[in-house]
Formats: sequence, C-alpha cells, structure tokens
Amino acid sequence: MKDWFDAGITLQKQMLDAQRKTLEASGQAVGAGEALVQAQEATRKAAEANLAAFQAWTRLWGVGPW
Repeated sequence: MKDWFDAGITLQKQMLDAQRKTLEASGQAVGAGEALVQAQEATRKAAEANLAAFQAWTRLWGVGPW
C-alpha cells in the first residue's frame, strides 16, 4: 500500500512541476509577444517618419503630388 501511495505522490509532484514549467514558458512567450509588438510599433513610427521626410523633400523640390 505504501508503494502505491508514494507512486501517487510522486506522480502529483511531477504533474505540478510540469504545470509550473508550462506557466513559466507561457510567461516568457507573453514577454516575447510584448517585445514583438513594441518592435512593430517602432517600425510603424519609423516608416511614418520616413514617409513624412520624403514628402517634405518632394515639396521642397516641387516634385510629386504631395
């Protein structure tokens, strides 16, 4: 009976450890996702700034529809 009980406790500990590792991995994935969103936002802002600079340059030289 003791062996069965010990095996059950060991299994529960392993399950809890696996769940803990899953939560840690999920937390890291969320952090990576946030970093990706920040990178995308920075890229969008850079593209908008580049477009504004290009439009200003074309207005300066009187070229283009802007």
